[in-house]
Amino acid sequence: MGRRQLWDQAEVLASAMRLFRRRGYLGASVRDIEEATGLHPGSLYRVFESKDGLFRAALDAYNDQVVEGRVRVHLLEPADPVAGIRSFFTSAFETGPDPDPGCLLTNTAVESFTLPQTTDAVRRGLETIESGFAEALTRARALGLLSADLDVEVSAAHLLALYQGLLVLVRAGTPRTKLHTITDGALASIGPRKKDSDE
Repeated sequence: MGRRQLWDQAEVLASAMRLFRRRGYLGASVRDIEEATGLHPGSLYRVFESKDGLFRAALDAYNDQVVEGRVRVHLLEPADPVAGIRSFFTSAFETGPDPDPGCLLTNTAVESFTLPQTTDAVRRGLETIESGFAEALTRARALGLLSADLDVEVSAAHLLALYQGLLVLVRAGTPRTKLHTITDGALASIGPRKKDSDE
């Protein structure tokens, strides 16, 4: 009879996500992983087979829990989709007194030249965000908040590019005042709110 597993895989993945967000894949050693998760290498390798396997599992969990969760809260659920787009941007840097560890998806995309095995997961996460932008823009257009001739597909791709650039600047310690200015520019790129422009 096999030994009963005494640790929670979700908790291990959450700890691994936090570590990889801070250190990246290359910067996190096996010792770092052991200390962050509280597990010995034998247990980790038995379940995830390798550091690479743990990282891919953590990235999948990040997409499912963090990326999809933020898209739902900021882009799919708000009654005012334009305000939701703004909050999606500002939530990346208005994180309270503690420094933000960065977006695991963006950090991985930067490292992806050394991690080709993560390409599919990175692409899935980026597509989730872009689809969220497209959904918010479509609703805003239907509500008369944005121009009826707004090209949703082009605008969603543009917002994704601006958002990813913003995340890199957040990680580089860019002042919040400048990040707010960039956010204002991102919102301006989709055109003035119809209700504002009609006043």
